[in-house]
Amino acid sequence: MKINWKTVTVCIGTLFLIALGSQAVAADNWGEVARQVLNEQEQSEAGAQQTEKWLKMDQAELKKELADRQAESKAESAKLDALKAEFLALTKKEQALKKDLENEQSEIDAIEGNVRAIAKEAVSESRDNPITAEDPERTARMEGIVTMRQFPGMSVIEQLTEFFFKEIAERGKIRRRTGTFTGPDGRETTGDIIRVGKFTTYYRMQDGKVGFLLPSATGGKLVAVRGDIGYKNRNQIKDFFNGKTNVAPIDPSATGAAFSKLTESTDLRDWMDQGGIFMWVIFVVASLALLVGIERLITLGTKGKASKKVMDQIRDLAEKGQFQEASAYCKSNSRVPTCRMIDGVMDHAGEGGSLEVLENALQEAILKQMPYLERGMNFLALCGAVAPLLGLLGTVTGMIQTFKVITDVGTGDPAMMADGISVALLTTQFGLIVAVPIMFIHHFFQRKVDKIVGDMQEKGTAFAVTLLKRQGSVEG
Repeated sequence: MKINWKTVTVCIGTLFLIALGSQAVAADNWGEVARQVLNEQEQSEAGAQQTEKWLKMDQAELKKELADRQAESKAESAKLDALKAEFLALTKKEQALKKDLENEQSEIDAIEGNVRAIAKEAVSESRDNPITAEDPERTARMEGIVTMRQFPGMSVIEQLTEFFFKEIAERGKIRRRTGTFTGPDGRETTGDIIRVGKFTTYYRMQDGKVGFLLPSATGGKLVAVRGDIGYKNRNQIKDFFNGKTNVAPIDPSATGAAFSKLTESTDLRDWMDQGGIFMWVIFVVASLALLVGIERLITLGTKGKASKKVMDQIRDLAEKGQFQEASAYCKSNSRVPTCRMIDGVMDHAGEGGSLEVLENALQEAILKQMPYLERGMNFLALCGAVAPLLGLLGTVTGMIQTFKVITDVGTGDPAMMADGISVALLTTQFGLIVAVPIMFIHHFFQRKVDKIVGDMQEKGTAFAVTLLKRQGSVEG
């Protein structure tokens, strides 16, 4: 509805006049009041016209503002429609990408798993590795790749590739440097270090002492292998440092096992002490058996069979009746047991004894030689039988002590159990080591005695036949 601002103005003026009229009733001068009313009416009409003018101006501005806002709204609506269309397109694209991502997720998971597995392998490779001592931070870098939450990117793959290529390259190089390491005394020291690939690392301290280095569990430090590496290996390492040779001992396993064996300084005394008192008892048995064996070797080694020439000479003298000469000849060959045996038969040679007498004399002479020949043989056999029994007794005693320890402290430390059992078995090992050679030595000397006795029996019987023939020819 359209407002008539003129009517509104007249109404307002009339109300004003009524108000003034109520005031002018009491006034004496009505003409003055009328003039004031007319003046006020004119002012009211002028104000109403001005107000109507302002309202018309405000209405135009409002229409213009409304038109501008409607135009802006239409433009924004067009933008909104465009954005909606773009949003729909992006939504469709997102759905398509999600579908592609779902299809390729298994491949992505496989790639991520492979990268992390290779990173774990790199961590394992960097540990217990002498190359890591030259770059201690590389283990931490590889561990960071393993623990990272986001998908490994190309930078990570490049780091892994660089790690393994460097590892391959360093394995084929010999590096010499000055660095710190843990010395044989357990203290940090500085010296010359030579690394041959990944296999072997040598050190030379300021005092000239040389040896092998092994990496720590993390590979960040190098630790000297304790023990004496031997004169030959020590000189080779010194010459290698001085450039005098290209040959030096290495450990192909790269675990230090060979160096640990080289530097084990356990001698016979340490080994004996580990086995306990029974080791020393077995050692005494072995020493006595060795002395007896040496005596038998000297005694029986100089004794042999009577040669054909000696027997022919004795036979010729006996056939001629020259028994005293034959006895003297036998005494001159007393190192031959057969000659000593025949010399014992000579006492009955000139008595004209019968075959039975000669056989008895022959057996008696052989029996006289037997104690001399078999001296110490029974003792050797006894040592060969007692040595393993003493070893077994030592093992049983050691096992009893080991099980007592297990009863007291439990089985929580398998290394302790294995060490105790291995020490207990040392006596059995040592007993067998002693017994086997003793048995072979006893058998060897026993065969030697059997051959000498057989030779005495053979040659003695032949000599008795010779004597009987001579007696028969003399009587005839």
